[in-house]
Formats: sequence, structure tokens, C-alpha cells
Amino acid sequence: MTKRLGKAAILYGPGGPFKVEEEYADDPQPGGMLLKVELCGVCGTDVHIYKGQMSGVPFPLVIGHEPVCTVEALGSDGMTDFNGRPLAVGDRVYLLGLKTCGYCYNCTIGFEPSACYNGMGYSAKPFPDEPPHFQGGYSQYIDIKPGFTGIFKVNVDKPEEAVIMEPIAVGIHACDCTTFRVPNTVVVQGAGATALGTMIAAKEAGASKIIVIGAPQARLDVAKEFGADIVINIDEVTNPEERIRIVKEETWSGLGADIVFEVTGVPRALLEGIAMMRNSGQFITLGHFTDNGTAEFNPFKHFTNNQITLRGVWGAAHHHLARAVPIVESRKYALDKLITHEIPLERLGNVMEQLAKGSMELDGRETGKVAVAPWM
Repeated sequence: MTKRLGKAAILYGPGGPFKVEEEYADDPQPGGMLLKVELCGVCGTDVHIYKGQMSGVPFPLVIGHEPVCTVEALGSDGMTDFNGRPLAVGDRVYLLGLKTCGYCYNCTIGFEPSACYNGMGYSAKPFPDEPPHFQGGYSQYIDIKPGFTGIFKVNVDKPEEAVIMEPIAVGIHACDCTTFRVPNTVVVQGAGATALGTMIAAKEAGASKIIVIGAPQARLDVAKEFGADIVINIDEVTNPEERIRIVKEETWSGLGADIVFEVTGVPRALLEGIAMMRNSGQFITLGHFTDNGTAEFNPFKHFTNNQITLRGVWGAAHHHLARAVPIVESRKYALDKLITHEIPLERLGNVMEQLAKGSMELDGRETGKVAVAPWM
């Protein structure tokens, strides 16, 4: 048996502290595997967990659900990833932490496994009766249990190119909830990793024109590079009515956007986004993974009279991530440009506190995607 001493940043409760502790990682059980974490994206959901805004999350806990890893050891011969691709030691893989039950209503009848009633997995609702070490991406290893299927082999040159695979998968889920017609104008509210992942998914789904609304400018510059036709900087165009006017001017006969994706997590953005849509448009909200407050709606004005379709999207399931793999491997998008900061485990508590306060600057630079590099 090989003993590997590894570190994990364990979150002991809402607001911290994170404590970096060492533990031995054993060889994997038959049918399991041991992953060595290269890089793990810091997601807004992780910030919500840190702030204690996610119900049902046990502590202590190792969080981090966007890990790019290499295969350190395999528990059995002939193992494959979710897509049936053979796995070998040293392969680069991405982990989708969700383990669905396969038998609840949402898994079998509703066909929405991302909303599995009995979902378990890594980084948020860890497998029961196990110590907290090596169960999330903010660690040097992840111990994969036998029978877990959420492993995706990804052929890229460096881990930075694969870190936002899960945000792209969430965007694919959102696009699956819409009907794309030709031509169509799509608005993406937000410019974070999930917003840009959604923009990529919309482009791949056939959006004719894409308008991205958000800040800071550096993120909007990346959106333009990825294919956004128009970007609107909310720091410069501060009046919502003006933003609505600009969007409508860019649509057919000034009627409004066909599809709006809200990826901000700001309740008032929903009202603005609905006002940007044409009659009978489609509004998809995927930016609210915790309770950020309410927005006041008028059922007649906002819904019935406009005949809009309103849909909420929660996370991504395995089939969404499976479809994100070829997008990442195509290298059509310079995804590594989204990574602005890489931090060691020891800095996680300080950085998480800054992000929890809404800071968009770290070490004197604007933040894009922050990632934890556990071997730094």
C-alpha cells in the first residue's frame, strides 16, 4: 500500500476558519480512484457555503466543486470515464461532484437529475461516515469512492484550460431549457465564469446575436473575444432604462431579445431582464444559488400580458458536462484567459473573506476567475 501525505483546507463552519491539515491518502478501493488536484475554481456557490447561506451543508467540510485533476491511482483495471474513454494514471480529468440516486422522481420521471432528491457527492454534501479530508477540490487529493461515475477525461495542455468546464455545463443546461429559433437575439446578464460559460453554450447552440451585460471591463473584453456581438458595461451605463433601450435597439424592429439568461444573483436584475424581452420571450434564471432577497413582480405586466416563459435552472448533470468536454477540447475559446489569480491553500481563508465582501480586486488586480492551486 502506498501512503501519500497530502493537505486539505478544511472549513470548520460558516465564516471559517479554514484550517490546512495533513492526512494520508490511501490507495483507492477496487472500483475507486485517487485523483491529484491540479487546480480548482472558486465558485460563487463556494462563497455562499463559506457565508453559511446554503442549507443542509455539514461541517467540517472540504469544499471546491470545480477541480481539474490527474489520475494518481486506479483501484481496478479497465476503468473508464463517464463518456467511456479509457483511464490511465496521469490522465487529466474533471470531476462533477454530484452522485445521483437514479431512482427518485427527478432522476427517473422528471428527467432532471441535477435536482435529484437524494443527491450526494463531493464538496457540499459529502458521503456519510467519512472524515472530511480529500472530499473536495480545495485539497491535494480527492478519494473517489467505488461506483462513482462523475469523472470526465479532458485532453488539454494545461489545467487552466479546463477549470470552467462546469460553468459551461451549467450554461448548456440553461440552453436546453429554451427553444432556439433562427434568427434570435440572446442577452446574458452577468460577466462572471458561469455567465461567460452560458454565453459560450448559447453561441454553440446557434444564437444569432449575443449581448453581454456586466462588469468589469476586463471580463467584457473576454466576452467579446469569445464571440459576444455587443457588451454593455454596467459601470458606464448605470441607468437600467438606458440599458434596456440599447438592447431593444439591437433587436429586430426594436421588439426585444428572444432569450435572456440571468446569471447575476441580483434580484432586481430579473425585472430589468424581463423588460429587455420581446412579447413571448424566454427568461432563464440561473444566477441564484442562494437566497439573495426578493424582487417585486406584477403578474399581469411581467408575465401574463407578455406571455413570457420563465424557467429556473439549478446546476448541471452528467450529460451536460459530457457535452462540455468537446467544447473545451476544441480550443475555440481561450478559457485560460478567465483565470486571473491562482492561490495556495494557505491563502484560502483570506481570499474567501474578500470575495464574501463582494471584492472584485485581489492583489491589486481585478478578479476574473480565482482558482486554488493546492500544490503551490
